Amino acid sequence: MADEIEYIECCEHGRQQQTFVCQHTVESLKDGNPRGFWWSVEQPENPRPDAWCSECEDLVNKTGEWEGEAEEFANIKILCGVCYDNAKLLNFPNKKPWWRFW
Repeated sequence: MADEIEYIECCEHGRQQQTFVCQHTVESLKDGNPRGFWWSVEQPENPRPDAWCSECEDLVNKTGEWEGEAEEFANIKILCGVCYDNAKLLNFPNKKPWWRFW
């Protein structure tokens, strides 16, 4: 959305970077069910780029654009930076727990 980092006041984490994610990513924080985590090209000045779930990724790949049906389905929401980080950890774990290797 914007190139410059903006801040919001989160009721849980205080003043944090404003981020944009799909509604399904927000739902994953509520119900604990991972839905995948995709993001736009990272820029050095924005460590938390816009992000969306696997269902949104599939729809964008099908329609070819972030307009109309895909935009409506995503229903973009705002999260604070810490909530974004938590959503990323839940939906895109970068490390498997040792007990899941077997």
